[in-house]
Amino acid sequence: MNNKTKNRLINFDIAKAICMILVVIGHYIPENAPSWYVMNREFIYTFHMPLFMFASGFIYIAFKKDESYGHFLMKKVKRLMIPYIVTSLIIVTIKLLTEKNAYVENPVTVLSYIKVLYSPVAGYFLWFIWALWWMFVIAPIFRSKRLRITGFAIALLLHYMPISITTLFCLEQARIMMVYFFLGIVAYDYREVYIGYTKKLAIPVILLFAGGEYVFLEHLSVLGGAIENMIPYLGIATVMYISTLLEHHQTLVFSKVLCSIAPSTYIIYLFHTTFEGFTKAVIHKIPAFCDTSSEVMFTLGAVVVVFIGIVGPIALHKYVLSRFKITRFMFGLK
Repeated sequence: MNNKTKNRLINFDIAKAICMILVVIGHYIPENAPSWYVMNREFIYTFHMPLFMFASGFIYIAFKKDESYGHFLMKKVKRLMIPYIVTSLIIVTIKLLTEKNAYVENPVTVLSYIKVLYSPVAGYFLWFIWALWWMFVIAPIFRSKRLRITGFAIALLLHYMPISITTLFCLEQARIMMVYFFLGIVAYDYREVYIGYTKKLAIPVILLFAGGEYVFLEHLSVLGGAIENMIPYLGIATVMYISTLLEHHQTLVFSKVLCSIAPSTYIIYLFHTTFEGFTKAVIHKIPAFCDTSSEVMFTLGAVVVVFIGIVGPIALHKYVLSRFKITRFMFGLK
């Protein structure tokens, strides 16, 4: 890959950082959340994971090397599955140790140490790691551009077929998400077309996205489920356009912040709920934050929880996990 291509992927780093912030916000689910926060969460959930899959597919094919299938999968075991197992065991242990003294979402048992081998029982958000693993198992089979178009068509068919398969090993989630991963692959394969249309149709797409979200969030009966099906694709296009704009203005503080978040997105994903949980437990011991009628205190508490959910894992990554060979291995770091 040439330097021009690498530089162009800065917008994907920015997009991943934006998406990661949305994930952390979306995974803070307090019982006393006001209606505006609930609606904000519903908005985030309409497109944030499809965006992650799209970015993963694009980056996968952009940096794809000429290597054996077995060697490629072994790298993904080290990058994805070993960190998944380690993180799951840590989360299960923390939950078992703290459940008597603090509220624990999604309680676990000793059997959870075994169940993590086939289900994200430590925390449902870990389904994404399983789904991404299956993408890397399947995608290399489609070796040429033409075959990858076929893969996208198959993924599209599987996504919209009225079927449901087992949730063991998160196969059902992989079925649903595969279309977005292959969309990212196809977008890279035909990037001249993708970039051209992104520029030409940016404003109409953003307006359609805003309109679609309004229809969805207000539960309006317009075009049946067609609007809901369009939103993930419109959301992907909108965020990618915004990310490209920010790429061209990297001197902006916001752009710099997003670029600084990007290298730690995987560690943030693995540990954000743990940091959020600890922070939530602490602030809920402060009487002022227990006032369920105060939206100001709720907002302040939410900002603190989300901030720690992002900054905590970044600090963990920078000052602990990346410094030792054993922790780099355990969490898939280079």
